[in-house]
Amino acid sequence: MDKMRPILVVDDVEAICTFISTVLQGNGYLQVDSASNSAEVMARVCRKDYQLILMDIKLPQVDGLELLSILHEEIPKAKIVMCSADTSEETVNLAYEIGAVGFLEKPVTPMSLLSLMERL
Repeated sequence: MDKMRPILVVDDVEAICTFISTVLQGNGYLQVDSASNSAEVMARVCRKDYQLILMDIKLPQVDGLELLSILHEEIPKAKIVMCSADTSEETVNLAYEIGAVGFLEKPVTPMSLLSLMERL
């Protein structure tokens, strides 16, 4: 994962966005943005070429899995990782079927996040 290229963190809980952004920036990822809903996500992806999007499944307005489908169509080269406390086999498999390249269980820990970043 190129530490110079931008990353987008998507969660409707500001504290989670701040935590993930802080961990990433503290480990050398220089461009980390955040968004709290689908409208913000779409506005940001139109303006910037994100290499990675870390996105919650439970979002207001448009569900994260639905947004994953839209983003996968619009920007197929972006890697999208879904985040959720719901780690049921059905949810995880659906995320991968739609186009996710990874799944991060909540609560996110620095170790789980950085381990994921190394694998991507």
